[in-house]
Amino acid sequence: MKKVLLTAAAVFAFGFANAQEGTTTSDYKPTKGTVTTEVGLTGGLNNTDFDLNTGVLKFRYFLKDDLGLRLGFATNSNKTEEIDNSDLTNVATLINKRSDLTLNLGVEKHFAGSDRLSTYAGADLLIGFRGASTEYTENNYSYNVDGANDSNVSGNFTNNGGNYFGLRLLTGADYYIAKKVFLGVEAGLNIVTGKNKDIEITETAQPNVSITGGKNSGISTNVIGGVRIGYQF
Repeated sequence: MKKVLLTAAAVFAFGFANAQEGTTTSDYKPTKGTVTTEVGLTGGLNNTDFDLNTGVLKFRYFLKDDLGLRLGFATNSNKTEEIDNSDLTNVATLINKRSDLTLNLGVEKHFAGSDRLSTYAGADLLIGFRGASTEYTENNYSYNVDGANDSNVSGNFTNNGGNYFGLRLLTGADYYIAKKVFLGVEAGLNIVTGKNKDIEITETAQPNVSITGGKNSGISTNVIGGVRIGYQF
């Protein structure tokens, strides 16, 4: 993360050093009616990759030159499967699944900055969904958990499914490296509350079990999407 932030700072510093190019603000920065889109980058500028697991795909519509609406989402989905065939007469399979989807809808206020640099502050409404499940089979025996991951089927469940909502207070900056193309950074303070999904357990020849999911809440700070790259339509 330090490398990412240092890289972004170097880009901005270079921009300040070369800001006097005889252009007007409208040559680079968005104006009323502009639509932008962007994605988060990982690995810094020397080894970049697009990543919606830690970053976000975001769209903005500018109601005014200095006021934009935000719509974004981040997604992550994974499945692991472990097969123990050390005893071919008793093959065991363990499958863990997890999926996450976060939506954000908000507004941002832009400040004067410079011809190429646009700084802003804003807020997002956050809505998130998480799915999780575990399936363990061994010959005629099966053990299924709907609502949480349990990597070793020990009963100590982790990664509960559920949903959450909250508020993000944020600040960031966009630097236009060319007309209609920008790099940016953004950081925020999240205030989130949620409810875990009830855990449903089914086991061969055993009665079904239901465990109340419970609630969770918290406050966190984070860098949103690290370095971002985007463009205007």
